[in-house]
Amino acid sequence: MDLQIYGMRNVMEQATTHIAVDAMSGGKAAVKHGNVAHLVGADASMNSASVVKTPEAQAIAAESPQAVADVATNYDTQFLRFSAKRPDMRILCTVTRGLYHIVARRSAGIASVADLRGKRVATFPRTSSHYYLIGELNANGLNESDIELVGLAPIFEISKAMIEGRADAICIWEPASQAVRDNLGADAIELQTPGVLTPLFNLNTTTAKLADAGKRAQMVELIRHLIRASALVKANPQIGCDWLAKSSGFDRGQIERSFRYHDYTACIVPNHLDVLAGQEPWIAAEQGRAARTREQLAALFDQSVYRDAVASI
Repeated sequence: MDLQIYGMRNVMEQATTHIAVDAMSGGKAAVKHGNVAHLVGADASMNSASVVKTPEAQAIAAESPQAVADVATNYDTQFLRFSAKRPDMRILCTVTRGLYHIVARRSAGIASVADLRGKRVATFPRTSSHYYLIGELNANGLNESDIELVGLAPIFEISKAMIEGRADAICIWEPASQAVRDNLGADAIELQTPGVLTPLFNLNTTTAKLADAGKRAQMVELIRHLIRASALVKANPQIGCDWLAKSSGFDRGQIERSFRYHDYTACIVPNHLDVLAGQEPWIAAEQGRAARTREQLAALFDQSVYRDAVASI
């Protein structure tokens, strides 16, 4: 196996990718730490952390990745940002659905999303969590301007702000939210509005890699293993927790307690184009460009690899 597979090793969404890569390589390869920027190379200004003026975030944003990946995982938000300059990028399938939510402090007078008006809400700017937060606000009659947005990175800086009382609520992926729930106990309230976007964590590549018959065949095999790994962790979540404890360095208890906030399912999401089309105007406004059309966004999918994988199981 010579397929170069990149993804953030310290995100829980990666559990089945770790399992699939290990099985595919016979234990000889692992997911390399990175993201979709490693598919195409990217300057630091496109990094989500580049707008957060803390030392921790600036250290994250300083890296300008090289184009060294054959496939890479990431949420839609980052894929849309990078594919604006590189329309040769392709989404192959969804790996994990992030079951996002907001965690707030009851003692701050918060019992619903509507109560966030005028409150300090911390998130990681320009990420899937930020976009989900906007969706929650809009679904409850609020806009981003109705809250005091506290932009922080990395994720446990967001937890720390909540625990220390510098934020009244947070919206961030796990296990950072779990750290807050563990600390606040009964004072923590979880807010989630039915029908608000479920962020999609995907496997991505480029047309050049797809044109390489050998690479494409390995992508088919990788997706076969992802499908099997999805079934494995649904049947035995502890296997996924084992891999995450080893790869992420996160507290094992926090991993186990927040594992349920992830739907590990390698699949083609039927309304994925709608999800992209909903996010595209937000990304386009940030980048100061025109939003792409549905037809342009539809061209960013290549579902043939997934179909071949399913057919060969």
